[in-house]
Amino acid sequence: MTTPVTLISGFLGSGKTTLVQRILEESHGVRCAVIVNEFGALGVDGDLVVRREAEGSAVVELANGCICCEIQEDLRATLTQLTDPGGGRGLVGRWLRRGEGGPDRILVEASGAASPGPAVQTFLLDEGLAERVHLDGVVTLLHAAKIESQLEETEEAGTQVAYADRLVLNHADRVDGERLSELTSLLRSLNPLAAIRAAERARVPLGWLLDGGPVEGAGARWHELGEDAGEGARHTSGLRSVSLSSEAEIDRDAALMWLEFLSRRRGQELMRAKGILRVATGALLIQGVYQWLEATDEPGDGPSVSQLVLIGRGLEPEELLRGWQAIGGATASLS
Repeated sequence: MTTPVTLISGFLGSGKTTLVQRILEESHGVRCAVIVNEFGALGVDGDLVVRREAEGSAVVELANGCICCEIQEDLRATLTQLTDPGGGRGLVGRWLRRGEGGPDRILVEASGAASPGPAVQTFLLDEGLAERVHLDGVVTLLHAAKIESQLEETEEAGTQVAYADRLVLNHADRVDGERLSELTSLLRSLNPLAAIRAAERARVPLGWLLDGGPVEGAGARWHELGEDAGEGARHTSGLRSVSLSSEAEIDRDAALMWLEFLSRRRGQELMRAKGILRVATGALLIQGVYQWLEATDEPGDGPSVSQLVLIGRGLEPEELLRGWQAIGGATASLS
């Protein structure tokens, strides 16, 4: 019997990490392994998931690349290791040895900058991998207030919609009912096969997401889209990631003021901010999407190193480094 894999896709800020956290936190009796793929040099998404990791689960990071580009071989290797009856090595091996066999399901959280096409084709065409795992669905999350402009301005958003067999129109509270209906009609015109649900904070029934396999016709659609995936990946022009880290304690209030300023500044577009900061009260979790910023305080010991990843267009690394140092990152490194 092969292990089902759910590929979770969606453009920057759509809510993928929030959905993965929900799956890990809820009591459903399914042992999940999560492969987190990031666009950037720091593994912040993996850290955010691990902080809310459920007992009996494992998180593996594929950092500093995207599944549609240079780390496809890493994806193959990690999937093989997760389903290796011998237990594999490293983090995965330790997790497998303390449990009873491998995971019941694998979740692959793709980078927001990635087309899901090459990953899908890996599952469909790799005969060796097909003996271990099977693609059980492609879930694409969409930011209700941003998806229309993302479809117009980026290629990735369109391919993420095209490959999905389930579409989650997330952040539905950011638009009114009439607008939500218009967006649903737009998505149906782009992908008539996909099941669609509106959601806030990625709250959708997990049975709808994970049970029953792909929707009818999804497999044929994935094969039809396969030719485009083989032409090579193209990324949104000007999109870059700036990663900041520091062993020094960060000034919490100054950090929030600085991030608020960045999100509203003209001349650059901050699509995504995510990080875990060491502050006086413990850890400060940062999740930002365009002009929306959420900061969550977690008491207790904070991280030994503060990490912040900013993704967008027109970002100026040296200027961001100066701002980082101004809020306390005196020993900052930039990547």
